[in-house]
Amino acid sequence: MQLYFVTENERLPRQRLWRNIIRATWVFAVPIAVVRGLLAVGIKEPWRNLDDGLRTISDLTTAAAAVFSVLIIIISWRKTDGIFRRRRRYWYLALIVVGFALGQWQSPWSETLMELILLAFVLVTVYYGERLMFFDVFAKRGLLFFSSLAIVTSYLALILPYFILRNMGFLTSWITALALLPILLAVPWLSATADRSIDRIWLKRRFSFAGATKYFEESLQAELSEDDLLERAESSLSHIFQSKACIDHSDLADDAGDLQTTIPTVQGNWGVVSILPRADGIPFFSEDHDLLNVLARSLGPMLDRLSLRDQRLIQEQREQELVLSAAQSELKALRAQINPHFLFNALNTIAALIPEKPDQAEQTVEQLADVFRYTVRRSTREWVHLAEEVEFVRCYLKIEQARFGERLRVRIDLDDEAGAIRIPAMLIQTLTENAIKHGISATRGPGLVSISARVYAGRLQVRVEDNGPGFDRYPRPDSSVESSNGGYGLKNVQDRLRAHHGLDANLQFNRDAADEMTVVSFEIPAVKNSEASE
Repeated sequence: MQLYFVTENERLPRQRLWRNIIRATWVFAVPIAVVRGLLAVGIKEPWRNLDDGLRTISDLTTAAAAVFSVLIIIISWRKTDGIFRRRRRYWYLALIVVGFALGQWQSPWSETLMELILLAFVLVTVYYGERLMFFDVFAKRGLLFFSSLAIVTSYLALILPYFILRNMGFLTSWITALALLPILLAVPWLSATADRSIDRIWLKRRFSFAGATKYFEESLQAELSEDDLLERAESSLSHIFQSKACIDHSDLADDAGDLQTTIPTVQGNWGVVSILPRADGIPFFSEDHDLLNVLARSLGPMLDRLSLRDQRLIQEQREQELVLSAAQSELKALRAQINPHFLFNALNTIAALIPEKPDQAEQTVEQLADVFRYTVRRSTREWVHLAEEVEFVRCYLKIEQARFGERLRVRIDLDDEAGAIRIPAMLIQTLTENAIKHGISATRGPGLVSISARVYAGRLQVRVEDNGPGFDRYPRPDSSVESSNGGYGLKNVQDRLRAHHGLDANLQFNRDAADEMTVVSFEIPAVKNSEASE
């Protein structure tokens, strides 16, 4: 009665009533058991005449316990019960029926069989109620015990009589001890063999403890994100335990599964991993619980590592966005700063051309309009096709040629494939204006500005060269010079390249001593995009 109540009490209404019935039964059962025990050991007086009456009361109490148990099983029955709960009830009902039948059978064997029925109740309860210890206590250790017992019994029955019959005297004790030594040494091997036999034959386990740990860790080595890690972990756990695994970012739940544990991380328990009941009905036991704990502890550091990586990526992305935002703000400031300066020089050039070369002056005005039209149109857009940028730079250089006259020569060389590559707007223009301002303007002789673009191995290389005096007067991005479109302009180019492409972008400064040319170049991934100009 106590056993059934503890097993099903959460489903029973009016639990106080059931407890009171159990207490009343205890009041009758304990004195009866004590008195009948005294009678069994030979203490007859003064209870000799009560033996038959006590037996009758005992039988009635046993019948009441059976009725009580059947009622509890019927009341707690649910259609949604799992297979193990249903099987446990079937076994209980079967044992009650068998026990009741044995109680009606008057035989010297009936009491012995009743004791075996009580043992069967214990085994069924442990198997279905405490499965995490059943196989260790009853199955594995029991198999080891009976195997050892069979070996020792065989030895005592077959080997030892031989020595006794040979009348070997005091040597018999030594020979017996030495003969038992291999059996004692074989106990660890017998234990491991028993464990593996039950795991493979009865429980259908695919991995040893160490093998499961290695398989789990290897299956998670190539994770890309937290979702990918959890998906791989669930798949691996399902394969190891031969049942569906669920990993939830939540607390432990009573009905989540037969096997369940938390996932520890640096921040505390991340969540819970649950293994649902197996479809073939094979239960889990203590080694499964220990293995799941080990695997959950190995999963925790992986989640910590991914969390730190994600936080670092978010931080880097924020920093990159801040750099890009600052670069775009500087670009807008540069446009506002460049336009008046460039416009002033262009208007002076046009004014000088009107009296002597009116056609060229008119053409320069049209080119100036194209330059400012491009600048205004791209003021709110970050990306352009390289062909558009180069066409804009070509117009800009024609205006500068009108200003410098024969002193300025221009050479532009582009791959056919390069024109469709997208680049940040005003990049080449900034490098070209630096070449004019700090290269051509600083030399007295003929000047040359060369622009080239090449695509190779999936990367775009753009070079802007001039035959000016070199780096002594050419401001670098890290220079403290803060002239118009000087240090600011090159730093803006560098920041925008870094913000958009990170380590995939490369801005370089070189001096070609053989050709006496200053070379500023950048490389970025060659990405084609029809929407690049947006």
